[in-house]
Amino acid sequence: MHITKAQLDELAREHLEKARLAPHGRSAHAVLNDGRLRHTLLALTGGAVLNDHTKPEAATLLVLEGAVTVRWDAGEQTVLHGGLFVLPDAVHRVTAEEPAAFLLTTIAG
Repeated sequence: MHITKAQLDELAREHLEKARLAPHGRSAHAVLNDGRLRHTLLALTGGAVLNDHTKPEAATLLVLEGAVTVRWDAGEQTVLHGGLFVLPDAVHRVTAEEPAAFLLTTIAG
């Protein structure tokens, strides 16, 4: 399957609206799967948090809109629109600094 940038942009807008209406301020959509490789779009309202969790075998996030901050015991990294970040091998959390949508790419166990 092929997803265009325009389709990703539309999914981001759609899920930002769903996040705005959701009680916890977030929405997610499975975009592509290929064996163990997963691409998931996540949208968060400003200030929404994905609480502490561990990273799967491998994971990156690509910010499609807004900005997010990833925090873990050893540090933090703010990732702006267009930024690509390798998630740390540590328990971490993600906070939307403003309404944000990002593509999470993981290798699932």
